[in-house]
Amino acid sequence: MDLDSLLTTVITSTAALVAIIGGFLVSRVISISSEQSSVKRKLREFNNDIKTKEDLLKQVETYLFQEDLNDFIDDDDAIKGLIKGNNLEKIVQETEYDSLPLEKLRLYFEQLLEIKNEIVEGGEATLEEFKEKNAMKYPEREKWYERIYEVFGEMVEAQSSTVPGWMSGFKTPAMVSSEYNDKKKELARLKEELTVLRTQRKEQESILKEYGQPKYVMSGLIVLAYAAVVGIIYPSTLMPYPMDTYDDVTTKWWILSLFFSHIFVIFSYLFIAMKKLGGIEEN
Repeated sequence: MDLDSLLTTVITSTAALVAIIGGFLVSRVISISSEQSSVKRKLREFNNDIKTKEDLLKQVETYLFQEDLNDFIDDDDAIKGLIKGNNLEKIVQETEYDSLPLEKLRLYFEQLLEIKNEIVEGGEATLEEFKEKNAMKYPEREKWYERIYEVFGEMVEAQSSTVPGWMSGFKTPAMVSSEYNDKKKELARLKEELTVLRTQRKEQESILKEYGQPKYVMSGLIVLAYAAVVGIIYPSTLMPYPMDTYDDVTTKWWILSLFFSHIFVIFSYLFIAMKKLGGIEEN
């Protein structure tokens, strides 16, 4: 029995089916690549926005920190407590100062304490005299030296004054900087925007990770490989078909069984892939 025509038909039919599946996979890969590029572009935009807002946030935090620190320095009661030798915890408790946490304030409080000790050890009556005779340990903190000298003077005057010393450091609500309040609002706004941007970035990273594991592409390649082996490569090895060498009937049904098997595999793959990608079932 001459099986060349059967083998040719099987090979041709399989090649056509492989081409269909191959086209489907190529279009899928192109689509994934395009969507992946879009996600990467969005990620770059989110990263740029996040970096910009983080820089702005640091600037605002630095400004607010410096303003809060200046408030502490400008508080006469705080400086008086320092001069009297009170520790930071007691000063904060007595002045009810809660703008900065203790761990952040402590470093600057220790600098203030060193400045106070410098002034006491120097014994000069004015800052000008102190600067003439001594090298300031913290020259960039000259304002702090001025404040300590100022409060020293107030304490000396208060001993002979009927005006309560605490009034010299009294602040009305009108003295609160409007810029400070604006920066507070800006800080809250930036933190909220950063939270939203980071959530969106995380979602895009999750989508990008899914694109790194595309559905049905690898399984499609396996189906193609199976079809190519049993429907093209193997039948090709039997051509031209040798007469009176094999059991022709058995070979015929074997070839047809392999052909039917890869037909079933291909159409099963297409049915499942189309059903999933078409959204008929939940992913």
